[in-house]
Amino acid sequence: MSKNVEMIEQAIAPIVKTCGCNLLEVEYGKTPDGMTLTVFITKEGGVTIEDCERVHTAIDSKIDEIDISNGEPFNLSVSSFGLSRQLKTTKEFQYRMNEMLEVKLFAPLNGKKEFEGTLVAVDEGNISLQMRNEKLTIPRTSIASAKLKLNF
Repeated sequence: MSKNVEMIEQAIAPIVKTCGCNLLEVEYGKTPDGMTLTVFITKEGGVTIEDCERVHTAIDSKIDEIDISNGEPFNLSVSSFGLSRQLKTTKEFQYRMNEMLEVKLFAPLNGKKEFEGTLVAVDEGNISLQMRNEKLTIPRTSIASAKLKLNF
């Protein structure tokens, strides 16, 4: 993570909190429309378009003050991760604590490459899933994909 992105996260996290949301991640990079700063938020019960608009308005002047782009134009986007997003960072896993996940591995663990279970622990190196009668700890480097299990 770049120092500019870290600086943005530290500066806007309290502002996002005052809007009733939590800051999950900030990304800054090139898109087809030019440079884009994307702020991902979450809140209990889900993020609405109104939440995104409220946060965008609240953080806009603070981001301009920091000048992440050295005076060059960029787009500011505020969004939620969405339900189907792959979990990658410790923060993303922590947000999904006690929820049911689908996890696919690069190589078999205990003879299987796919697991479903409730996320009960996470740290920088591992996640732990509670499955029916067993708790399984999986090294994060072994995970090909992990996402929220959607039940319809």
